[in-house]
Amino acid sequence: MSRVLVAGASGRVGHHVARRLRAQGRALRLLLRPEEARGFCPEDGDEVVTGDFNSPDSMAEAFTGVDAAFMYAPDADASPAVFGAARACAVQRIVMLSSASVVKAPPGPNPIAERHRAAEAAVRAASLGFTFIRPDTMASNCLQWVQSIRADGCVYTACPDSMRNPVHEDDVALLAALALQSDAHAGRAYFVTGPQVLRIRDQVDAIAAQLGEAIGCVRIEEEDALARSMLASPGLSRAAAQRLLDYLRKSVTVKPDVSDEFGEATGCAPRPFSDWVCDHLDAFRRPAN
Repeated sequence: MSRVLVAGASGRVGHHVARRLRAQGRALRLLLRPEEARGFCPEDGDEVVTGDFNSPDSMAEAFTGVDAAFMYAPDADASPAVFGAARACAVQRIVMLSSASVVKAPPGPNPIAERHRAAEAAVRAASLGFTFIRPDTMASNCLQWVQSIRADGCVYTACPDSMRNPVHEDDVALLAALALQSDAHAGRAYFVTGPQVLRIRDQVDAIAAQLGEAIGCVRIEEEDALARSMLASPGLSRAAAQRLLDYLRKSVTVKPDVSDEFGEATGCAPRPFSDWVCDHLDAFRRPAN
């Protein structure tokens, strides 16, 4: 049986995809950036390759000999060549972590939506089998609060009442692993959310409740919020950070949808935010003195 390529295998979603496929007995090729590979300890039987998701040459090497691949969206200008390389290497199936912004973003420049739209279009143009997973809000976005919770006991945001529908990254991985192994999901694009709508302040309260200590939810000016967002996510452009902030502001009054598509695709109920907090609680704990 051919190996399955898992890009970003040390990342928040990729490592769960790899774990689930490994449990099913699939042989894996794990694609890591060089800086991620240093100190990475693969499981027995895993093959590790290093490369750049945006480099057709790197990806041609990674795609060689695999029949299916879990992918993140490359940069918009790199996508045609990257997925062309997949086609040339006879990859049969691409399961890609896309974004709900592909269908939700309003007209106008939006770097996040544009990158994912270009990637989806490139996969289709290469005549590859595909499944696109389009999460709305990832619960793991809350990990950007770790430093301020540990240092100040606070979360700083421009929009404490912004509403979210946070999905556990392991739910995304479950759907991806199923799609990599079954034709039932071929040609589908799934809009994936968590099971409930929560305000940012509700998420902060949920973390505080499980930590057993108070956490403030402090409103800050938008310029400060932009700076904090870019600091928390190196490589995030100001334009992309501004679009994220625009969405937060909009979601103060416009309630996001909760989708049934995850349950329909997997036969499982999406996990509540409280489960995500439990799984990541140690990240928010202050180091012992």
